[in-house]
Amino acid sequence: MTRTSRRFLAAVVTMVAAAAICVSLLAYYANHVLANSAGFSGRAVNVVLSNGVESLIVDRVTDRVTEVVGNESSVQPQIDDAVRGALSNRQVSAEIREAAESLQSQLTSGDANSLTLTLPDLGSSLASSVESTSPELADELRGIGTVTVLDVPIPAADASAFHDLSTAGSDSSLLLVLTSALAVLALVISPDRRRTILALGLGAFLSGLLAAAIYLVGRGFVVHEFSGPDARTAARAVWSVYLGGLETWGLVLAAIGATVSVVAALVRSGRADPQAHRAAGLDRKGRF
Repeated sequence: MTRTSRRFLAAVVTMVAAAAICVSLLAYYANHVLANSAGFSGRAVNVVLSNGVESLIVDRVTDRVTEVVGNESSVQPQIDDAVRGALSNRQVSAEIREAAESLQSQLTSGDANSLTLTLPDLGSSLASSVESTSPELADELRGIGTVTVLDVPIPAADASAFHDLSTAGSDSSLLLVLTSALAVLALVISPDRRRTILALGLGAFLSGLLAAAIYLVGRGFVVHEFSGPDARTAARAVWSVYLGGLETWGLVLAAIGATVSVVAALVRSGRADPQAHRAAGLDRKGRF
């Protein structure tokens, strides 16, 4: 194989490897977020406790409570404190985790059509929070049944995207092996390994920036899909909690790729191509 052919083939393999780096990063992160039910449900609790969603839930539950006890300004602060305390209650957190695990199963199967959060028997948790200061209010709170604090439809396109990400995530290990093999192959056939390493580093750098851009730009597109301020608040919180790590991973990959490229650009290749040595030798002989 001629030097020109090797250079061309190495360039093609390097470009495929660079694309595979980006796909592998997205697939591995999808697997990290969607496949682990414990991690998925733990993030759901973090969504509920985020500022925007917590305030939304407090308002919803407070409205339901005032329907029962009346809109009395004297008990309003107690109700707000009781609701915020109930959201941190271990039993309520367990119910949120259970609902999240059910949602995860629906997302991975492509059957999810709504983002729903209900808090069954919330009255008991609220009553225990105010029992010592206001027994009468506690008795009224016990009469509150299940409270639906969030019921947001999931657009079909978003549900399909979640399903596709889950499918790609299940193949993340295979993609990592394939990416590594392509990088090694590019180095083996390349007549200028320093240049190939530089190109691979540049590919990793661009892949990392693309991943960060997907997080930042995608958030705007996804949030825009939902109508109503409450739905958008919930969508923004879900996107940040579940996909915020993608921005970090992307920037780390970009930093690694940039470092590799800079080092490769500064360090001269330690191995020259044998054909180049022979050509240089013949040239010197011809001059003599």
